[in-house]
Amino acid sequence: MNVLNLGDFLVTNFRKILFSLSFLLIFPIIGNTVEYSPGVDKDYPLKLLWGDTHLHTNLSADAYTVGNPNLSPSDAFRFARGEEVTSEIGMRAKLRVPLDFLMVSDHATFLGMFYKLEIKDPAIIATPLGKRWATYMENDDPRLFTEFVNTLLGNSDENFEKDLYIPIWKEITENADSFNQPGVFTAFSGYEWTAMKNGDNLHRVVIFKDDAETVQKIIPFSSMDSDNPEDLWSFLRDYNESTGGEAISISHNSNISGGTMFPTEDSFGAPLDKNYANMRNRWEPLVEATQVKGDSETHPVLSPDDEFADYETWEGNIGRSETNRLEKISDKGECSDNNNYKCYRYKNSESDRYIGSYVRSALKRGLEYKKKIGVNPFKFGVIGSSDNHTALAASDEDNFFGKFLDSEPGPGRMDDCMAGGCDRVDDTSDDGGALWKNWQIAASGYAAVWARENTREEIFDAFKRKETYSTTGPRMAVRFFGGWDFDKQDSLNPNFVEVGYEKGVPMGSDLSSDGKNKAPSFLIMASKDPNGANLERVQIVKGWTNRDGTSSEKVYDVALSDDAGSNTVDVKTATYQNSIGEPQFISHWTDPDFNSKEEAFYYVRVLEIPTPRWTTYDSVVFDVDLPYYIQKTHQERAYTSAIWYSPK
Repeated sequence: MNVLNLGDFLVTNFRKILFSLSFLLIFPIIGNTVEYSPGVDKDYPLKLLWGDTHLHTNLSADAYTVGNPNLSPSDAFRFARGEEVTSEIGMRAKLRVPLDFLMVSDHATFLGMFYKLEIKDPAIIATPLGKRWATYMENDDPRLFTEFVNTLLGNSDENFEKDLYIPIWKEITENADSFNQPGVFTAFSGYEWTAMKNGDNLHRVVIFKDDAETVQKIIPFSSMDSDNPEDLWSFLRDYNESTGGEAISISHNSNISGGTMFPTEDSFGAPLDKNYANMRNRWEPLVEATQVKGDSETHPVLSPDDEFADYETWEGNIGRSETNRLEKISDKGECSDNNNYKCYRYKNSESDRYIGSYVRSALKRGLEYKKKIGVNPFKFGVIGSSDNHTALAASDEDNFFGKFLDSEPGPGRMDDCMAGGCDRVDDTSDDGGALWKNWQIAASGYAAVWARENTREEIFDAFKRKETYSTTGPRMAVRFFGGWDFDKQDSLNPNFVEVGYEKGVPMGSDLSSDGKNKAPSFLIMASKDPNGANLERVQIVKGWTNRDGTSSEKVYDVALSDDAGSNTVDVKTATYQNSIGEPQFISHWTDPDFNSKEEAFYYVRVLEIPTPRWTTYDSVVFDVDLPYYIQKTHQERAYTSAIWYSPK
């Protein structure tokens, strides 16, 4: 055995020892190092993810009966992740840019039953209801759709046994799992709870964070179980407690809720209290601010000083012919068409229904309740989604496949009525009355989420903390931070986002008083859709409480392009030029009207330059003339979740 003494070892290994010592001097032991990479240990969301949490397929009874018997949840997921799909009318369809996440939200009411009838599922056909509906289906009998709508309106309690829904729900949840690819594409399990009292839209989508095995422990709670939102929230609470999973609801189409989406009384006629407020805040943290059935941000009646308030505005509710709440403003010109919703308004005696139907007025009402009962019941974030019933999450103006089969691309789609309802224009029976012309439908919208990773867990967490925003379709990147110590230099910092999180709070958060009566300041960054139009302006919308308990609002222009108000749209060719506007705005803004004693909220609205509406693209592609009353251009937009200020 050879033994090497210390002297020989040092001589032999001198260079190795010297290198090791120098390494330790330059790079100390890892536990004591100052990290070199700036992204290390930065625990804040850096990924902007785009999705749709509200999409219907052939498993929805209404989608099936009005023309989509074939396109399934699998088709919906394939389309969302960027694959080409053939639409129901035989057109090739594909997204310009894939989505990052999707939830198929088929109606829980009669979930999958019409499809099961079509394939002659023996368990379904063996029931009295199934036997009757199978006969309707074979004979193309319109009573099939009428009876479905009657159920939504609460005029029928016919249903299938709960156990018959188990295999359908199993198929839905396992399908979502099969398309879920953590880090690449997120597929959520969920459904729509479709309550529609007196035609007033109380719809919610229910979204689960969990895998199929967990979600299959329940059967979807439908409006036939209860049409009270409070009961839905109790169901969500019970699900969380019994399974260890997580689920929330997202309200949508508040604009046609007849004032019932953001009420002053609960479903049982009692004034709103802390229990209601806490329950709603816990189980319904988000509101869908824009979608195919119109925009829900605000209404010109509510915001007369806001020049951009009248955007994709709808009037009334789904069952408007039954309610007698609306009056026609004219019978001449475009208003000779009884299906033109723009020719209706709530009667003066019913005008307060606007307040309970729109996001901005609800945020204001929430401040009033905070002052009154100590808790804000309408402290929600916002997202957008489509509500398309074609299985195609296509919300771009030049790639719009409509809501139903009758609104898929074609030369006659604009003049047809939604769900084929033109023949019901004067019908006051229990089938819901007349619906709207397809030209009045909006190509909208998408949900934007700031998340750490593209996974169910991270996206769901973003939903809960309300670090979300909505767009009417374009994929604008928007950041919004509020704080007490921001200055103009922070908006110039190349590490803008890091500064925002370190010195302030992001959209969806609370900003408590600093005790110094100092006005808060905000950092905003907005960038255009890489495939879309330049930006015209960035605005902050503020709401606040007054001494008498009422609330007020004001819209501030934070950033404007030099040529704001210009328009490059050529309606004859359905084109525009990015020769006006700006690709990006980065701004610092301090509230000039701040009162430290007032409850307040702030959210950002971003507007693009004018671009062609989908109706204009249709007129060019299909060589059809647009009537003068059909809007040809518009300004697409984004709305962020709010930041709330509370005095000490």
